Amino acid sequence: MKKYKKGFQTEQIILQTAKQLFYNNGYAKTSMRDICAESGIQLGTLTYYFKKKKDIAERIYSEFIVRLLSFVRTNTYHDKMNGIQINFHKQIYHYHAIYSDPQTRSFHAEMLHSEYIYQEIILKLYNPYFRDLPNRMTKEDFDTAVFADSCLRKEFGLQYINAPQAKTVTELYVTIQTMTGRLMRIPEETTKQYIQEALTFFENHDGSAIRLLL
Repeated sequence: MKKYKKGFQTEQIILQTAKQLFYNNGYAKTSMRDICAESGIQLGTLTYYFKKKKDIAERIYSEFIVRLLSFVRTNTYHDKMNGIQINFHKQIYHYHAIYSDPQTRSFHAEMLHSEYIYQEIILKLYNPYFRDLPNRMTKEDFDTAVFADSCLRKEFGLQYINAPQAKTVTELYVTIQTMTGRLMRIPEETTKQYIQEALTFFENHDGSAIRLLL
């Protein structure tokens, strides 16, 4: 038990150090050796937990998504909501946490240019909800829709990062979720309902403590 606890603590030190460095310096300008120097952890120990820097970034995103989902489920009657509705709720917090802070936004821009982020993270995000789609799709069509969705999220995200004054984060959310609904063959009125429910939930539940980095 003690060994497990120590290992967990070491892993968390690595992640927290990486978050701070990614936030202050960006992804490209942070090396594995920088993380070692800042955390006081040997390189061999670091690579035992995370073989590559991208593995650290992926874990940061994954844990961020888990925290957001937990927040939504804790504060809603999630047993009366399907997975798509829960995801629509989660996404508005996701966008505000990433796009409202300039340095987090800058880090995320680097990730949007990295192929692995939307190859792996988006699939993890949507695969559990395949069974909840109101209009049944084949798995092949679903996978195609997920790929298209990842591309539009990337492009709309980069457009916002390049011109954040053009629209609010909430407007970005509505735009992307509307397109997601169409790709997933969700009826337009159902998509509007899910979006409005998420907006109302967001107005009444403060999730600002959940951040991607700092």
